[in-house]
Amino acid sequence: MTWVIIIVILLVAFGPILWLRPSARDRRQSALRTQARKDGLQVEMRRYPKLDLRPEERVSAGGKTLDAQLEAAVYLAPLDPKLRNLPSWRVLRAADGLPAWPGWVFELGARPEHPELRRVLAALEPLVAELKDDVVALECNPLALGAYWLERPGTVPADVSSLAEWLRRAGARLTALDVELAEPEV
Repeated sequence: MTWVIIIVILLVAFGPILWLRPSARDRRQSALRTQARKDGLQVEMRRYPKLDLRPEERVSAGGKTLDAQLEAAVYLAPLDPKLRNLPSWRVLRAADGLPAWPGWVFELGARPEHPELRRVLAALEPLVAELKDDVVALECNPLALGAYWLERPGTVPADVSSLAEWLRRAGARLTALDVELAEPEV
């Protein structure tokens, strides 16, 4: 009987400590984000709009408008030098909307009206086909190029390195295009 009491006391004392252990998912995400830092990327959690909504995802049964936003980790690659002549933009992987590339559309109401946007899309089009399906959005601003990534189970740190390489190649194309546009025509 004494042993049973001792075991119960130990379980009560140390049980909460086991709850503090990171889950397998937390350990995997930590490994991915550590690899991202090693590869020179920043990681932020951001929301993005879900475009392919079913009617029940738009309005509740009581008539209340539902939030049609999802959350994903955004892997950001800094652009050096910063872009001065190209627009900021965000495209989402979706079927319906204003097309950017096959299978990609501009965020609703957010298509930049910039004279060089067509050249940006043409420069990145060959690279976009290389992205995995769990990259659900791309975003570019003057300081960084980012990929909204779902980090699905089975993703390993090597996948982060290949995404970092893709972001560097795409960033290099954008930087080269920006420099080309800055040069005065002769």
